[in-house]
Amino acid sequence: MLKLFNNFLVKKMLTPNPYSMTYGLGRSLIALGTLLVFTFNDFHLLFDEKALNVLSNSEFVFNKFSFFAFIGYEKLWLSKILSITILIIVISGFIPRITGLLHFWVSYSFYHSAVILDGGDQIAVIFSFLLIPLTILDRRKNHWNKEIEQSSISKFIGNISFIFISLQTSFIYLNTAIEKLYAVEEWKKGTALYYFLRSNYYGVNDFFSKIIYPLIDSKLVFFLTWFVVISHLVISYTLFLDRNKKKHFIYVGVILHIFIALLMGLHSFSMVMIGVLSLYMLPFNFKFKKYE
Repeated sequence: MLKLFNNFLVKKMLTPNPYSMTYGLGRSLIALGTLLVFTFNDFHLLFDEKALNVLSNSEFVFNKFSFFAFIGYEKLWLSKILSITILIIVISGFIPRITGLLHFWVSYSFYHSAVILDGGDQIAVIFSFLLIPLTILDRRKNHWNKEIEQSSISKFIGNISFIFISLQTSFIYLNTAIEKLYAVEEWKKGTALYYFLRSNYYGVNDFFSKIIYPLIDSKLVFFLTWFVVISHLVISYTLFLDRNKKKHFIYVGVILHIFIALLMGLHSFSMVMIGVLSLYMLPFNFKFKKYE
């Protein structure tokens, strides 16, 4: 038994090097999702003056030092410039030991300060936090660089971080699938997409309506609706697969979120989730072609 444990420890926790372009890709896409929100939205719509003043005067330290409350409503232009600059540096990959903490600070502050949010903003907070141990221990100057040798303890901590990332991702998709089936009868009936895609709030834009409406008005809506549910369950199930097998299922998630972005307009949410899927499914030795 002890021998099996030692083999597992060496093979799964001390040998794989998680400080690779895989984690760099994931954190860059998550940061890009937030960057899209900050770039294409008026900060005066995202933040409320009274709410920021309450946070800045709060006795709770994490409220007082919210990035946006700390700078203040009167200087939202400055917080926009600084936060966008931080996110661009995160995406560029430079100095992950510093930008990892800054990325979490910006994500956390936005989620706890803004008045207009979506699920992607909350997920960005969770995963930018889970990535902190990896960013702090990464010995590279840029997370897009090829992996270099790390100490056994840093590999162990990095692999533990990826375990938590995988558990959190699997739970998100499993919980979403279960909630769909138990909370909304239309998902079980296979008609939910009809109502979502025809709604005034989430509905398909005019560009795609001529293509999508005939599909959801037909019996195909049943199969399309259940594809969404099954895709969530499949993604959750891959928790039990090796990363080299997981990578074949990433297309299911990417296609799902591309359609969510195109049809429902949730672009930043979809970008964040594709980043999460990259962390969850891609092998540590994943490389772009130019590096092969």
